[in-house]
Amino acid sequence: MKYPEFLKKNDTIGLVAPSFGVSGFPYEDKYLSAREKFEDSGFSFVEAKHLRGIRHARSASARIRARELMEMYLREDVDFVESVAGGELMLEILPYLNIEKLRKARPKWFMGISDNTVFTYTLTVLCDIASIYGPCLGSFGMRKWDKSIKEAYEIINGQRLKQKSYAKYELPENSKMSDDPLSGYYKTEPVVYHSLDGNDVTMKGRLVGGCLDILLNICGTRFDRVREFGEKYRDDGIIFYLEACDLNILDIYRGIWQLKNASWFDNCTGIIMGRPRNGGEMFDVDIKEVLKNNLKDLNIPVVYGANIGHVPPSWTIINGSIGTVRYKNGKCSIEYELR
Repeated sequence: MKYPEFLKKNDTIGLVAPSFGVSGFPYEDKYLSAREKFEDSGFSFVEAKHLRGIRHARSASARIRARELMEMYLREDVDFVESVAGGELMLEILPYLNIEKLRKARPKWFMGISDNTVFTYTLTVLCDIASIYGPCLGSFGMRKWDKSIKEAYEIINGQRLKQKSYAKYELPENSKMSDDPLSGYYKTEPVVYHSLDGNDVTMKGRLVGGCLDILLNICGTRFDRVREFGEKYRDDGIIFYLEACDLNILDIYRGIWQLKNASWFDNCTGIIMGRPRNGGEMFDVDIKEVLKNNLKDLNIPVVYGANIGHVPPSWTIINGSIGTVRYKNGKCSIEYELR
């Protein structure tokens, strides 16, 4: 696994829009505020041409988005690449990425969440380059950084390799409680992690995952190299971290079933599941039922209710690193080893 260099003062950050672009209120406000904060800390930016706007659920055509992402990643004067937004149709760029060029390039961090799973997955599973499943640039625009955003900043600057579970989280329906786009999260609900068998958990393995919505679309295509990746790192084992955005609880049920029966979990040493954004109970099925029915026979530790994904605050995951996850009494920590 290749690990890029973390950000240093005076480094240049390349901004890309491989899915949505920055479009209107409140996204433009968050974007400009985030840029200002990073520039005040000594960083500079290079923008892809098609960074702003959304048309037909895209910032630009698939070819253009792939080309701009490749160009930014390969630029010698860019030290770190970050997505400005999530979105819906980033999968379209996969056929137009030059995987061999990415493999041979000077490794650099790419960071993004949600639809950006497409590229964090590609770099790590197809190219053996670690990536960062973490906030897009606009999340750094809040006036007073949430603890999770502070930790994300510390991670990308190489100052942190461990995170602990947070105290409270924000309900999806409360995400727009304020008209102030820079106000931050409105957290009301206690964070409680759970283990599937009710016991304390310690799991260790190479971290792979992201947004289940996207991973299910990759599964079974020519870009699906998870089994080969698992075999390569068999001695390390694989921890899958998963979260869901639009999928309801029964979609998640079917999705976990699909990954299991596509042999994605063959070398799995544990699974950690984030709080689904749209995963409320349906027909007496909840997330515990989903995980128990699909994963119990694998005899691996499973932790759920995690600070991962679309229900903030969220951990910033170093995709491809060796992760150690420890759970006890509703609390959890994750630690990254870069080897």
